[in-house]
Amino acid sequence: MKKIFKIICCVFLIGTISVSCEDYLDKTIETDLSINEVFQDFNNSQGWVEEMYAMMVDYAGAFWQYYGYYGEESVNNRTWMFDFSVDQGDYGNWATQRGMFLLVQGGDNSSPKNTNADYPFDRSSIWVSSWQGIRKANIAIENAETLMVNATQQERDAIMGQSYFFRAFFHHEIMKFWGSIPYIDRVLENDWQIPRPAEWSETALKIDADFDKAIALLPADWDDASWAPGAKTRGQNMFRITKGAAMAMKGKNLLFAASPLMQGSDNTYGYNKELSTKAAEALAKVIQMPRYQLVPWDNYGSVFYSENGQYPYSSEFILSQPGNVGWYPRYLPSIWQLTDVAISSGDTGAAPTHNYIHNYFGMKDGLACDDSPLFDPQDPWKNRDPRFNKWIVVDGDQLIDNIGAATGANQVHRYAQLYNGGAHRNPNQNKGSLTGYGMKKWSPRNFNKFDNVEAFGWRAHVRLTDVYLMYAEAAVMAYGLNGKAPGFNLSAVDAINAIRERAVPDGSLNVKPQNLTSVNKFMDEIRRERAVEMSYENHRWMDVRRWKLGTDMKYRLKTGIRFDRNSAGKPINFQEEIIRTKVFDEKHYWLPFPQNDTELYEGFPQNPGW
Repeated sequence: MKKIFKIICCVFLIGTISVSCEDYLDKTIETDLSINEVFQDFNNSQGWVEEMYAMMVDYAGAFWQYYGYYGEESVNNRTWMFDFSVDQGDYGNWATQRGMFLLVQGGDNSSPKNTNADYPFDRSSIWVSSWQGIRKANIAIENAETLMVNATQQERDAIMGQSYFFRAFFHHEIMKFWGSIPYIDRVLENDWQIPRPAEWSETALKIDADFDKAIALLPADWDDASWAPGAKTRGQNMFRITKGAAMAMKGKNLLFAASPLMQGSDNTYGYNKELSTKAAEALAKVIQMPRYQLVPWDNYGSVFYSENGQYPYSSEFILSQPGNVGWYPRYLPSIWQLTDVAISSGDTGAAPTHNYIHNYFGMKDGLACDDSPLFDPQDPWKNRDPRFNKWIVVDGDQLIDNIGAATGANQVHRYAQLYNGGAHRNPNQNKGSLTGYGMKKWSPRNFNKFDNVEAFGWRAHVRLTDVYLMYAEAAVMAYGLNGKAPGFNLSAVDAINAIRERAVPDGSLNVKPQNLTSVNKFMDEIRRERAVEMSYENHRWMDVRRWKLGTDMKYRLKTGIRFDRNSAGKPINFQEEIIRTKVFDEKHYWLPFPQNDTELYEGFPQNPGW
């Protein structure tokens, strides 16, 4: 009996124009097709693949929670979101509390989430989407090449390449948070009782093999005139999976597999050298691809936001989830705004923590605050790394461009008042900053209710700066301080300095000799650099966990800074205060699996401690 597939397509944006799987499938938006019809040609087959793009979860905006920051980098005043449960150590709430892992939706917490919803907020979470995406990819892999009899070789390559990528990607997504799972490389029917591998690397190497297949089949650019499958959507192919995206994810997967947590090591420097070498080689190839370039400092904001309603697409963009509708573009920028200047005041509430800013956003001499003679605890925001000034809001900073637009009682909102009793330091009123800081990475200064300029903030899964940082981390473990991947001209030290020289071209911010005395000492500096450059991009919790640092008190504290102003308006009387201490025991390195799943058969045990 023929299997019937119900195709329920979701609409999303590719580039700047709406493209949906209805543009490919010669059917209505919801229709029944046989397997032969689904894969009869490229258009229908690509329609099948389209839904896998929508199954990529936006960490920064999953299920109306707008806040996927689970490390020590920030604190939020909403206790009903999963980040609060993470801080309390209540990881078991991941299935029922708003966040990127949620399994159920609706007021009664009963209805399943939908991979096809128009809003990214209403789509399935990582657990649901990833398992469904794996099955969907396997169906394509098992059928597309043989059934696409009227397709060209490029068209078959496009379908197979995307499908291999997504099968690998969705396995990696699950493993990042729950640990090792079996690699599902076929459509399961009655043979689904597959044991969990004891070693992370067993599945990671199978993921790696699928990324290799995707790399071999996909183009560097879907808009290239020689790539016929991209012709129908030429100019709108921003989010299509490319050779570079597959290569970057290959490197990331291998680096994760090499990391201490995945290696079962209690030593934070306990990397696997062979896997680190493979990761460095892959990441070096991405950096060498001509289409990817570091965005210059003066235009760096274009990586994170736009003011024209278009995606903030840049030469750093490599991979992201697609999807935007209505007012969603302002959602990410809004959460970091100080409430009284925000365009959408109901969505504010996040603030950078003092300990994170002090520990990682260092000084203009390239040293950490605690190591630099330039740091003055009585004037702590002077002589800082330029990235501190670019992304962090401190007391006295101008908040709006047209200060004349804030009149009368609103004049207090022209400049940040984050001192005790200041207009923007009101944590007990569920608005303002909890920590004494704000953050402006995701929007320009004129994104506020006075200037009334919109901002389109968008988070990428992978961008080129991330690749440089991952390369440095892998390369230093593979080749030492000055070794380089074969055929590549950058060492780990060179890669970090290339990032810093974007901000300060004269080299004064570059890595200093005291941080190059050993591989481990330099690894600490790589991690500090990663904390700065990738700040507030939803990487921190994963990084702290894979580095096996989660139980260390340094990574559990969330602090703020209290201070007054003297008669001249200068901040004085600085005092650090603990706002929250994260609960983190050994079991918190992984989320617990759904209990029912661990009771279905022998060989799929619950994660330790749960």
